[in-house]
Amino acid sequence: MTTLATSTTATTGHDAAGAAGTGSRALSARRWFLVASPVLAGLFAVVGAYFDPAPGLEGRQLYELYTAEHGPLQLKSLGFHWAYAFWIAPALLVAPYVRGRGAWLANITAFIGFAGMTTLPGLLFSDWYDSAIGKVHGVDGVVAVNDTMGELMWGIPWFVTPGIAGLMLALPLTAITLWRARLVTWWALAAVVAGFLAFMLSNITWWGCLITTVCFAVFALALHRATDPARHAA
Repeated sequence: MTTLATSTTATTGHDAAGAAGTGSRALSARRWFLVASPVLAGLFAVVGAYFDPAPGLEGRQLYELYTAEHGPLQLKSLGFHWAYAFWIAPALLVAPYVRGRGAWLANITAFIGFAGMTTLPGLLFSDWYDSAIGKVHGVDGVVAVNDTMGELMWGIPWFVTPGIAGLMLALPLTAITLWRARLVTWWALAAVVAGFLAFMLSNITWWGCLITTVCFAVFALALHRATDPARHAA
């Protein structure tokens, strides 16, 4: 009987240790996904910007190039789709690390992230529709469809606005949330703001996105320190 009890205790202890090890590895993988997300956002943005057949253009000129360059356009759209997804992800993933100071701000940040991630990346699919309509009906067809959507579809701004808000606010709010929780210093916010400015002021060119990647890598370092398990052991 004593032998059986001892054996059962040893087995239970072994199972508990195994479960703890598995849980630890799972949490580590989750943490590294969070830390890597800003860098991946920058790298995918570089890909999207490099293959963009119409950087900085709008209207008819843009539709003409999208119609003619459907191959590079697909790489552009895929690049920016994943760039925006990884860009906004930290706003959602950082919430469990913020307790006490900044907890309510973390909730707001996560909501902004949710709203942005569920809208902005999907908008890139419209590039392919523009290109396909141009192939079938010519550029005049693309212009007519977009004009009609602008006139009749009142819901479009309600779809687009949360995505733009997510792009602009997700990372700054993430940095401010972590600063409020005393997990990062001011340079984390400076890094994401500098990255966003490089992205926009370069007119979303590949070299501007490369600067963004460097800035976001600095922010990733701040995330790495902020999510160190030793700081959250309690």
